[in-house]
Amino acid sequence: MEGGVTAPAGFRASGLHCGIKANGKPDLSLIVSDTLAAAAGVFTTNLAKAAPIYLCQDHLAASA
Repeated sequence: MEGGVTAPAGFRASGLHCGIKANGKPDLSLIVSDTLAAAAGVFTTNLAKAAPIYLCQDHLAASA
């Protein structure tokens, strides 16, 4: 898709290298909507989940 994730009007995105990948390529991204937007998530079914997964699940459930 030409324009990538920012192709739809009203979205901005950025990426940077924060050390997750050893190759120095961008490994963290942020996508922002300039207006209120609906959110959805797909999460692991693994029993071992990091705290950010629980936090995101809680935020999505609270906004439903």
